[in-house]
Amino acid sequence: MKDRATAPTGKSRAQPEDDRSASPPTRRVVEIVALLASTPEPLPVATIAERLDIARATATAVLAELDSAGWVVRDPRRGYRIGTVPSGLAEPPLPPGVGDILAALAAETGCGTTLSRISADRLTVLDIRHGPDRVVPGIPLGHRIPLQFPAGAAVMPWRDAAEQNTWLATAPDTDRRGAAALLTLVRDRGVALFRPRADDNGMVDLLADLLTAAGTELLQSHLRTRALRQLAALTSRPFTRDELDSDAILPLSYLGAPVFDSSSAATYEIQLGPLRAATTRSERDAYIRATRTAAQALTAATRNGERPGVTVREN
Repeated sequence: MKDRATAPTGKSRAQPEDDRSASPPTRRVVEIVALLASTPEPLPVATIAERLDIARATATAVLAELDSAGWVVRDPRRGYRIGTVPSGLAEPPLPPGVGDILAALAAETGCGTTLSRISADRLTVLDIRHGPDRVVPGIPLGHRIPLQFPAGAAVMPWRDAAEQNTWLATAPDTDRRGAAALLTLVRDRGVALFRPRADDNGMVDLLADLLTAAGTELLQSHLRTRALRQLAALTSRPFTRDELDSDAILPLSYLGAPVFDSSSAATYEIQLGPLRAATTRSERDAYIRATRTAAQALTAATRNGERPGVTVREN
């Protein structure tokens, strides 16, 4: 029978974890990634916990976060294996000035902003800048979500017909007709706008405030995922053409605009999140101008690889 006083790694279980590492949570992440990277076969949670001499609950929590970020992949029958590395390591470095453009947009509008890569099947957050008035609630760097309506709406009009049809098929039946019209509207206006669904403003504010207060590290991964999905569902009604041209005071959740790469493909999406229960037409137009100007500056950066100017205000 194995002596449980001694770990397989030779570390004493009686020795406090804080004495073994300056940052025990970080060490556990590194050890799990290193173990899976060196093992050709998937490993169940129990095996990972035993080999690294950590509690099974700890291993489960770390693996859930790694799975969410794409570092590991879960096989429901066999366990975990190493996955794709985070976007910041797998993707080529973003061109100089991209962060400055996002930061300037956040400072001008007071809203959180993100830059994401839109692939054929998922959206990956590459950079985040929080606004002084409203942060980007609950979304960590490297966060990935399946590419389903309305995610990626700002780039979809410039994708091929097959990809558009696949994306349109993910829209609920109640949104299917509006989803097709959205592609035409976004191509015409160069921006996608979304608002809360009817009578959901109070819940939107509550979820956004809870995610902001909890932060990306403090909220358990599965709870954050559920909250983000609910927030996305509540804030994903596209603006119609009439609403864009209306002088009415309307709620505004998010704006998105396409960013084109050196081959003129709509590869990235910049998103701005006012999450406001009421906006005037002039306020909405100001958000649109700022977002489109930032998208144009980002396009220049990705095409030229040069440090562009970071002023995003149009006169």
